[in-house]
Amino acid sequence: MNLTSILKSIGINSEGLLIFLNTTISIFIIGLIGWISYIIARKYLAHIIIKIAGNTSTNWDNLLFDKKFFRRLGYLISAIVIQIGLTSLEWQYMGIIHKFISAWITFSSVLLFSSVLDGVNRIWESYPISKEKPLKIFTQVLMIFVWCVAMIVVVSIFTGKSLLILLGGLTAFAAVLILVFQDSILGFVAGIQLSANNMVKIGDWIVMANRGVDGDVLEINLTTVKVQNWDKTITTIPTHKLVSESFTNWRGMQESKGRRIMRSINIDINTIHHLSDAEIEQLKSSELLKDYLEQKLNMLESYNTTTNTPLDRHKLTNIGTFREYLGTWLSHNPDINLEMTHMVRQLQSGPTGVPIEIYCFSAKQSWIDYERVQSDIFDHVFAVMELFNLKPFQYSAGTVATLNNK
Repeated sequence: MNLTSILKSIGINSEGLLIFLNTTISIFIIGLIGWISYIIARKYLAHIIIKIAGNTSTNWDNLLFDKKFFRRLGYLISAIVIQIGLTSLEWQYMGIIHKFISAWITFSSVLLFSSVLDGVNRIWESYPISKEKPLKIFTQVLMIFVWCVAMIVVVSIFTGKSLLILLGGLTAFAAVLILVFQDSILGFVAGIQLSANNMVKIGDWIVMANRGVDGDVLEINLTTVKVQNWDKTITTIPTHKLVSESFTNWRGMQESKGRRIMRSINIDINTIHHLSDAEIEQLKSSELLKDYLEQKLNMLESYNTTTNTPLDRHKLTNIGTFREYLGTWLSHNPDINLEMTHMVRQLQSGPTGVPIEIYCFSAKQSWIDYERVQSDIFDHVFAVMELFNLKPFQYSAGTVATLNNK
C-alpha cells in the first residue's frame, strides 16, 4: 500500500496534495540517503584510505590525501546520489532542482580537483627541487582556468545554451577579464621568468629596501611572494615586482665558501712616521713580522748604499709595517677563507685620516658567526695599533669645540 492509497482510505482525494506529499517524502528520503553517503565518504572511506596510505612505503599518498579532500569527495558523491535518486520522480519543479544539483556537482568537482592539485603541490614541495622550481604558480593558473570553465558550464546549465555559443561570446568580455585578472596574468608571466632565469627561490635571502623587505622567501605563488623579515614580520610583494624592480639576492654568498668583510679603520695622520731602530727591534720579536723585516731591511740597506742624501733614502714606516702585519695575520686566521681574495689596503686619505681597509671573506657565513669573526678581527686591529705607535682618528670633545669656534 502506497501513500496515495492511505490518504484515499481516510477520505483525502486531492490528487495535487497527494502528489506533493509523495514527492516531498521521496525528496526527504533521497536527501537522507545523500547525507548518509556524505558521512560514509567523509569518515569511513577516509579512514580506510588514510590507513592504507599510512601502511605504504611511499610518502606521496599521505601528502595527496587530507581531510579537505574527503570532505569535498563527500560533497560530490552525495550530489551524484541525490541526482540519480531524483531521476525517478516526476514534478513540475523537478527541472530547476536538477539544474541546481548539476551546478552543485560541477562546483564539487572543481573543489575536489583543487584538493588534488593541493596534494600534488605538497608532494612537489617535499622534494628539494621545489625550492628552485615552485609549482604553486602553475597550479593556481590552472585553477583559475578550471573555475572559469565551471562558471561557463553552470551558466550553460541554467540558460540551456550550448557551451560553444557561450565560449564564442566570451571573447567579447576578454578586455574585462584581462582587467579583472591583471595581477594574476602579470604574476604568471613573472613566475615563468623567475623560474626560467632562476632569479629567486624558496629559502633565498632577498633585500628590497624600497619595500622594507630583508629576509627569507617563504612562499612564491601566482600573485604574491611572501618574505619573513629578520624581525619575524611577514611582507608580501607582488610577484611581478620582482621582475620589474631591482632586488638583492644573497644566494650567491650563501652558496659560496665565504662571506665578504670590507671594513676600514682611519689612522691619525699625525702618528705616521719612519720606524726608529728601537721600534724595529721591538717589532722583530713578532713571528709574523720577523722574516718580512729582515728581508726588507736587507733590501733597503742595499739600495741606500747608492745614495748619500737622507731625503732619497728609503726607510720603513709604521703604517706600512702595520699594513704588512695585518695581511700576514689574516693569512694565519683560521676563520678567513684563504682561497678567496684577502688583502689589507690603504685608501684615499681625507679629513678623517688615512683609511686602512681590510678586505677578506669569512669562512663562517651564518649571521651570528660572521659578525663574531668580523668583530674579533677589528678588536685585534685596535688593540695592536699602539704597538706600531699609531692611533685611530676620532673626534674628541675639544676638537669639535675648536672646529665650531672656527
